[in-house]
Amino acid sequence: MRLQPPSGFRWLHSTRRRVLVHQAVEESIGELLLSLPHAAPPGGVPLASGRGGTYRLTLDDGDVIVLRLYRRGGVLARLNPETYWARPPRPFAELVTTNEARRRGVPVPEVLGARIDISRGGGYRGVLVTRYLQDTETLWQRLRRSQDPEQRRVLTRGAGEIVRILRSAGIYHPDLNLHNCIVQDHGGRPQLFVVDLDRAGARHGALPDAQRDRMLQRLVRSARKLDPLGEVLAPADIAMLRDACNEQG
Repeated sequence: MRLQPPSGFRWLHSTRRRVLVHQAVEESIGELLLSLPHAAPPGGVPLASGRGGTYRLTLDDGDVIVLRLYRRGGVLARLNPETYWARPPRPFAELVTTNEARRRGVPVPEVLGARIDISRGGGYRGVLVTRYLQDTETLWQRLRRSQDPEQRRVLTRGAGEIVRILRSAGIYHPDLNLHNCIVQDHGGRPQLFVVDLDRAGARHGALPDAQRDRMLQRLVRSARKLDPLGEVLAPADIAMLRDACNEQG
């Protein structure tokens, strides 16, 4: 593996299996990743996910984690749902990017470990483990059920601020949408986090305006796809989202 592990992470190996895990949880999560079959974990609770394969799991020591099996989307998923060939392996690349995003101040879950199972043909299946965020729902779920216009405005501004934070931190998320922004109530106010940084990338310095605009357009496109009649997010809300994204500071 040419990929450099972040500080605090180390490699573990077994036959056709490679694990990258944080040393603080090596005893529990490292052993779990080395031994767990590539399937729904025993005792795992399925979580809402566009592609499925995401589970909440409580460990023996009481820690609660999210275990995500990598699955393809789109038409290709019908032919090849789980095997990848990209190098560096996508679970390890996502672990590195997510860890770096968190270090730079982007609100993302704490990433704890990743694994690949290598096939004889050179492909692999992947797993990513993050720490579970209690009492969350997707931004779309929260917007859809909220009856308070002021709360919807706060959430909409928060989504725009997420784009601005990503831009300032130099983190490009190519698939930002209302399902991978999640909301957690914190001190009586909603706090937004970004998840699923698969295919995201980090660069030195702020992102160029073009990449910021692509993230914003992807987020707006997600809103329009989920809410084509503008019953949840009116044109004024979309304008507010854009304004929050473009604010300075």
